[in-house]
Amino acid sequence: MSVEPAVLLAGVSKRYPSGTRRGRLQSLKGALLHGALWRLKQEQSGFLAVADVDLTVRPGETVAVIGPNGSGKSTLLKLVAGILKPTAGTVTVRGRVTALIELGAGFHPEISGRENAIINGMMLGLSRREILARLDDIIAFAGLGAFIDEPVKTYSSGMYVRLGFAVATAVGPDVLLVDEILAVGDQAFAHRCLDRIARMQRGGTAVLLVSHDLALVEALAHRVVYLQEGRVTLEGTAGAVVSRYRSDVAADEAEVARPEATGKRWGNRWVTLQAVELLDGEGRPVGSIPWGEPAALRLAYRVHEPQQDFVFGVAIHREDGQHVFGTNTELDGWVPESLEQDGEVVIEFPSLQLAPGRYLVDAAVHRAAGLAFDYACEVLSFLVTAPVGWPGSYAPRHRWVPRGPAMRPPAG
Repeated sequence: MSVEPAVLLAGVSKRYPSGTRRGRLQSLKGALLHGALWRLKQEQSGFLAVADVDLTVRPGETVAVIGPNGSGKSTLLKLVAGILKPTAGTVTVRGRVTALIELGAGFHPEISGRENAIINGMMLGLSRREILARLDDIIAFAGLGAFIDEPVKTYSSGMYVRLGFAVATAVGPDVLLVDEILAVGDQAFAHRCLDRIARMQRGGTAVLLVSHDLALVEALAHRVVYLQEGRVTLEGTAGAVVSRYRSDVAADEAEVARPEATGKRWGNRWVTLQAVELLDGEGRPVGSIPWGEPAALRLAYRVHEPQQDFVFGVAIHREDGQHVFGTNTELDGWVPESLEQDGEVVIEFPSLQLAPGRYLVDAAVHRAAGLAFDYACEVLSFLVTAPVGWPGSYAPRHRWVPRGPAMRPPAG
């Protein structure tokens, strides 16, 4: 797998020129003398949709872009796809790119889905022989039945998506761009999409996803970029960035001030986290812990304004951003009653069965709807040690039971 980024944006901005063109060029002489000046003026006075964005997507990585309508998400995707050119900065994309940006784009309404699949596959870089060899898989994945031989003008929006996604992913792209349209499909199709994207990730495909479906984003993305008015508000792990976005939305809906943010920490400070610690089986704060030993996370808090609606939560992820574990008091069935006194909340693990390595902890206290009192990203780092360097993140207790091969058990 290449170590070079599949997608690299450096200082990228996109400004749409203002709509008026009246009187800009009154003559051929005016066109020759003032055309370039007019274009520069239009660019400087137009609408800035994306502003100074840096972004890297590595092979096998999925990055999601979230934010409110008009925040520049789709413009960013079109810049990566090459549909738009940046006003400033550079966009570098390596390998074959497949874009699912506009519903049914590239489909001819008068011909059948089968014929459209062949034509689109060839447009995406496959030979006719290659696309025909993959056609049965495309048709099976799309699940259109007899409709595959009907004109696509008879298709519903969901059928468009199913066929478009089936073709786009069958060509084996190095970079897959997806803009929202998966939300049009039914739940069964969404599950098939998740499975296929997961296989593409393992195969080294870089995925850049734009979606308002935050559950989908948390399920798919290794990292998330939160855009507001074309600028990056926050970039980080899926759980943390989605939580920040939910907190901002909850603040807007409750008509209260958005929580203040400083780097990787934000909240309105009605309740604050004073300390987040890893404890060993004896309740002592530690920076490392042996695999399989009892452990706990302690969240000490201070109440500045009493609350009746509150949730405490933690998330654990690896240094590369891969989500490992997350829960909160609401998910585990605890019902809040009152939060008036300073105190602490402890989540205990009878056996911490994480694979050896370094892990980061996010901790939070917030309202059930998401409004953050205090959300602290990467507030704690700890090391899990083990005699064997198991890969991955989860290392459950286990034993081998050979029934046939002659094997000598490990010493001790």
